[in-house]
Amino acid sequence: MASSREDKRRVVVKSVEVTTSCHSTEDCEKVRTALLNLLPKTLHSDVKISAETLHGFYGNRILLMKTETTNGDLLLKHLAESLSETEKSILSASFKLRYDARTGRLYLRFSKQDAYMGSLRLLDSDDVVKVVVHFSNAKREEEVKTLLKQIGLIR
Repeated sequence: MASSREDKRRVVVKSVEVTTSCHSTEDCEKVRTALLNLLPKTLHSDVKISAETLHGFYGNRILLMKTETTNGDLLLKHLAESLSETEKSILSASFKLRYDARTGRLYLRFSKQDAYMGSLRLLDSDDVVKVVVHFSNAKREEEVKTLLKQIGLIR
């Protein structure tokens, strides 16, 4: 009985959103490839990418691409395997800036250019692929950090 109660309180990855934008000056197929490169290949056939057309301040077309998966553990393991030790150290050092304990969400931003080329690099800029990790039972920041250490995403 105690173990099932512990399981209910254990921090788990509920879902992961991956979002990016394709501006009128970009090749949207390449942007789609950048988004897919953040996902493990085993999820590529199951993933559905929605696209919403928006317009910028000057009327320029912006295509917002978004996908979501409930297979978040697999995605986080893929990110952990793909990130360099330097990137993991940066993520560890900046964790408090990226994690919102109130909502149980972790916000990551990866370079769209690097993702297209098949490597992952954290980038706090505009030209990015955004990843939002939603956690369940994430009452304390330390519990989330422990899970991410077990996965190998942070040091």
